[in-house]
Amino acid sequence: MPKNSKHDCCNSSAECCAGSTNHSQDVELNLDGPYICYCDKVTKEDIFRAIDDGASTTQEAVKATGAMQHCNCAVNNPKGRCCSPEFSAVFDMYSNLRK
Repeated sequence: MPKNSKHDCCNSSAECCAGSTNHSQDVELNLDGPYICYCDKVTKEDIFRAIDDGASTTQEAVKATGAMQHCNCAVNNPKGRCCSPEFSAVFDMYSNLRK
């Protein structure tokens, strides 16, 4: 892969970094690391803050946190894949707690 090429999860056909919430239910989530989005160093607390500041959709939280903008998931994420499933899971959990 060329050095400045984006990982497959960032292309529009995969919809990963576009904030898609259509993810396989059998993906093992890793919510215990220092970051949810390793490429842009976005934490759970950043996602919580985005929700507290009014983000009502995953896409709004992605925009507010700057997550999934500089994808090199195969290198940066310990799981070697896009962080979108973890991002969506944290967003959904915190959103549901606030209801």
